[in-house]
Amino acid sequence: MTHPFASAPSAPENLDPYFFLSYARTPSTEDERSGDHPDRDLFNFHRELCRHVMQLTDHDGTEPPGFLDRRMDPGTDWERNLKRALATCRVFVPVYAKRYFSREWCGKEWDAFARRQALQHKTRPYTVNAIVPVLWLSPSHLDLPPVAQAVQYTHPDLGQQYLKMGLYGLREAGYAVQYRRAVWAIAQTIVKVAQQARLEPCDTGLFDDLRNVFEEGS
Repeated sequence: MTHPFASAPSAPENLDPYFFLSYARTPSTEDERSGDHPDRDLFNFHRELCRHVMQLTDHDGTEPPGFLDRRMDPGTDWERNLKRALATCRVFVPVYAKRYFSREWCGKEWDAFARRQALQHKTRPYTVNAIVPVLWLSPSHLDLPPVAQAVQYTHPDLGQQYLKMGLYGLREAGYAVQYRRAVWAIAQTIVKVAQQARLEPCDTGLFDDLRNVFEEGS
């Protein structure tokens, strides 16, 4: 029997991606083509982020809360699915690795999300920035373009070891506890930013003629 004063169950949160993981694929070497995928560690990171976000939100889970284009082949459907995710995700999570800023499509993904934020800022000018960068490598290994330099990535909750080494560095150096803490902190930041920004979906037509913003102002 339902209690007469019981509140109605709340609907699960939006089924659209909670975050969009933007990354540059690592080419396979000859030895790796018959073994582990060269981006295995990044895929594991994505799964861990998704697991944490599922715990921190009421996401339905029918689809993973984090978008990753791992299995999509180039072509019309690939680009359409990518743009749909960029038009509906709540947070953009670029993974700062050496080759990330040299990849044209990574720069276009950034441009797409920036356009969407700019559109919302016209009516809500004080909306927080919904870009949450992840250091995969130490900043000493990175050459950040101006558009990336303008975004804060030194979040104190992630720990000093993370800021010195990046997630990949922590994992490879055996700092398992620091790695797990950093991933957990990143997940919490994603959810917090999503709730603060409340970024509205947009029409994918906004993404016509995308530019590689990493080449601008350099």
